[in-house]
Amino acid sequence: MDVDENRFEGMLAGKTVILTVTASISLYRMPDLVRDLRREGARVVVGMSKEASSMISPTIFQWASENSVVTAVGGNIEHISLFIGHARDTALLICPASHNTVGKIANGISDDVPSLFFSFAIGNGNPVCVCPAMHEGMMVNPINHRNLQALEDAGVRIVPPRISEEKAKISENDLIIDHVCRLFHGNTLQGKSVLIIGGRGEEMIDPVRAVSNLGSGFTMSWFAVNAFRLGAASIVMIGNTEYRIPEYAEYIQAVKMEEFEAEVDSILSRRKFDVVINCASLSDFIVKEKSGSKMPGDRSATVTLIPREKLLDRIRKKHSGKLVAFKLDDGISPDQAYKKVGSSKPDLVVYNGISHGSGPFGTVSNHYIVIRPNGHEDLGILSKPQMTQRVLSLLYSESTEVP
Repeated sequence: MDVDENRFEGMLAGKTVILTVTASISLYRMPDLVRDLRREGARVVVGMSKEASSMISPTIFQWASENSVVTAVGGNIEHISLFIGHARDTALLICPASHNTVGKIANGISDDVPSLFFSFAIGNGNPVCVCPAMHEGMMVNPINHRNLQALEDAGVRIVPPRISEEKAKISENDLIIDHVCRLFHGNTLQGKSVLIIGGRGEEMIDPVRAVSNLGSGFTMSWFAVNAFRLGAASIVMIGNTEYRIPEYAEYIQAVKMEEFEAEVDSILSRRKFDVVINCASLSDFIVKEKSGSKMPGDRSATVTLIPREKLLDRIRKKHSGKLVAFKLDDGISPDQAYKKVGSSKPDLVVYNGISHGSGPFGTVSNHYIVIRPNGHEDLGILSKPQMTQRVLSLLYSESTEVP
């Protein structure tokens, strides 16, 4: 199976997802979700209600999952045998979950494959995720609200639907996979608040021209995704990105250097964060004499650049928690790389060389070294999704390979 390393990171490797589907027009999307779960590394087994199997052939799910499909519980007592054993490595995902199914599982009714699977999994300690899909009026009615609240109180993760065309539609595959990953890996950053600063910074020369770089915001986007997957309670993004801005993150746009400085100063004055990550590609300079009007394009011009205060140093003045910095350079040792940003006393410095991989910006893999004050660890060549997950996982680990 082809896997896009810039969209998938293998976070579900070694995990099993039991996907149970119920009767909904959203069924047409489920074979694609099965394939995406597998691309993320999961083994997928599909169970279907009788009504669902009348709407779409089980053969399609067998093809997508490469596993037998459960359409009725028989002598193999599939509602038990699929879940028993390593409970924390096997999750139940009910998607789409109809109004009828939500009502049944919330009230202890077990009369079909999805509800039988739920009745055992929730008692066996398996993580459970439910994706409601129904008409908007059914979604907002107080009885459905009560049922969803009862499920949440029992430890079930509810993936919020998208309200569109008077319907509560299941979320996109990427968001569903984020929630499934959080089921398995959410203890790493549980309860933590994370601020991520990313994208490119522009230092204006005149009202229409700027000194900038090729930063795309791809790394910031994936730090937000993996912070959620690892359990962060709140996520704020400051900067700009050409890529996904997750629904669960607060996004504050900044492009000009003055905007970065103002937004970072403002939020750190108002809020405390456990972790601040600065992966932005920012200007090291201030244009000494900015032009108030557009500079003529038919004559030579001289622009004088002077060093500016590092944003990392501004952050450290207001932030006492964990700090992650990035250093893009080439031909220097890890010790030298740390010294270049050491005045801000970062807990981790992620160092990648300009000549490694296919380049430092955009959707590429690179060779990364993570540096602490007392040592460093060579992560080797990783995709940015893999790198961001690894860096976040290392934040609360004190280990380094090389002292």
